[in-house]
Amino acid sequence: MRILLTNDDGIEAPGLAALYEAIEGLGEVHVVAPLKVQSATSHAVTFHRPIRVASYCGFGPPRVGDGAGVVATSVDARPADCVKLAIAHLVPEPIDLVISGINAGANVGVNVIYSGTVGAAREAAFMGLPAIAVSQHIGDWDDIRWEASAKHAGEAIRRVLDGPMTPHTVMNINIPVLDDGAEPKGMTAAPISTSSMVDKYEITPADDGSFHYQTCNAMTFRKREPGTDVAALFDGYITLTPLEHDVTDTEQLPRWCEHIG
Repeated sequence: MRILLTNDDGIEAPGLAALYEAIEGLGEVHVVAPLKVQSATSHAVTFHRPIRVASYCGFGPPRVGDGAGVVATSVDARPADCVKLAIAHLVPEPIDLVISGINAGANVGVNVIYSGTVGAAREAAFMGLPAIAVSQHIGDWDDIRWEASAKHAGEAIRRVLDGPMTPHTVMNINIPVLDDGAEPKGMTAAPISTSSMVDKYEITPADDGSFHYQTCNAMTFRKREPGTDVAALFDGYITLTPLEHDVTDTEQLPRWCEHIG
């Protein structure tokens, strides 16, 4: 199996290297990731400037013999660009699976709309490839257990690959907070929460009388509906949610056909 591994935290992100080690036994893994952090870029792609692509030799742990890490490819653009370029040019043989992550921060509920991690996986689904997005819910940012996160992610990915995974589908996986040696309570499949998030901004006055607004990095939802991915993740479970990209409201479509017909 030929796997494309990407992310939205950039090619130097520890979550990317940890996930590589967790999945390298699954097949031939090609790493194509953004040069810099691209968080919350959703499904954005680059149209109005050239995209610089280069080999990146500092990725991953040293290999026995040469002392170098895995040769990866950096793309000075968005996560979705990485997938498009990898499939069109950078990986010489057909790709069987795209995996995006591990993201530093959960991507549950409506946050999947903003996520560059999910956006990269969704780009693969557009092209008919099965794809998996993996994210880690963060408690203490100074003590993220990437090795433990990758172990659980690898187990979840293997469960997904053994199941009814189909083309055009994104499986969205989230690992709960692992602070202080905590372990997940289990694994569950759950729908995304449709609750909106609470927006908070730090306001700083500028010298010219204007104000600067800086969003606060907080995963706060207005509601935690029971049975949803948000509730399950905050309760300590690994969550799996299959996502599709057909956003048509099929219930309302016949009404509109009748209205305009």
